[in-house]
Amino acid sequence: MRAAGPGHSGPSTAVVLGAGGFIGRTVCATLHAAGWSVTGVVRRPADATPWPTRRLDLVGATGGDLLATLAEPAPTLVVNAAGALWAATDDDLVVGNVTLLGRVVAAVAALPGPARLVHLGSAYEYGDQPGRRTLSEQLPAHPTSPYGRAKLAGTRLVTRAVAQGRLDAVVLRLSLALGPYAPRHGLLGGLAHQLAGHPAQLRLPPVAGTRDIVDVRDVADAVLRAAHAPTVPPVVNVGGGVGVRLTDAVDELIRIAGSTATVVRVPPPPGRRHGDGGDLPLDIGLARRALGWSPRRTLTDALRAVWDTAAPPEGLATRLPGPAGATSTSNLVLDGETHG
Repeated sequence: MRAAGPGHSGPSTAVVLGAGGFIGRTVCATLHAAGWSVTGVVRRPADATPWPTRRLDLVGATGGDLLATLAEPAPTLVVNAAGALWAATDDDLVVGNVTLLGRVVAAVAALPGPARLVHLGSAYEYGDQPGRRTLSEQLPAHPTSPYGRAKLAGTRLVTRAVAQGRLDAVVLRLSLALGPYAPRHGLLGGLAHQLAGHPAQLRLPPVAGTRDIVDVRDVADAVLRAAHAPTVPPVVNVGGGVGVRLTDAVDELIRIAGSTATVVRVPPPPGRRHGDGGDLPLDIGLARRALGWSPRRTLTDALRAVWDTAAPPEGLATRLPGPAGATSTSNLVLDGETHG
């Protein structure tokens, strides 16, 4: 196995694919703050950041284009935070989460120096698991939704390359990520942007069930831990480890916003195809043992960050710019996923 952990003698250099999005930009910020030399790969022109960015349409790029983009910074770490989300067509889900990832795996394996790949997977890969209380990495995965199947197919590309000795890599299987600059297309990010307008009426789609919620800054910390670990398991759950009632999360966000708006129930938005459960919390014991990682931030911490960046106080918005194209009309390879 080609290690990129503490024993590697070269500089700590990272390339983050999908660096313009919700998760990718937070990963870049965390690595940069930890002293890594970071290059972010983005689809669209990026706002000014403390780290350099390179533009590349990951879907349209050839394997040679991708290899050249990765090779120039000579990374010891490659993070894939790009992928197609729920509202994409079935074909786009395959292209964004399987075809693209196959190119990433091949490019990282072909780099002249050792580099670890950290790929961001999804808890929806598990599918429905009747009779289970938590989701552990040893469970057989059998998703039924197009999104869950595409994400699992991508994970299997990575784990197969690891088993064949072609790649040093880990898939971090994420639960629902929340935090600074949560995207508008998610339930709580969209709700925060509504609340920021101080509406008299708050339009709220049906909310029920529980979710494992993790702060995106804790996700980025897990990426950093995975980058430094001497060896890594092929798949590691990264989540809050507990189930949170979505109604409680909504109520807490409304409390944080100080809103007195009247709640108006509306139909769910079109294109939502969550067909793979999602109610069970992740078992994060392996993350503790293998990476020394556990979540440090609370649900309130995450929701307060969602609110602060949806309705920032004077001066906060200039501290670190939000993702370019936060309300993008394209569902294919949105730069950074919420996995919820």
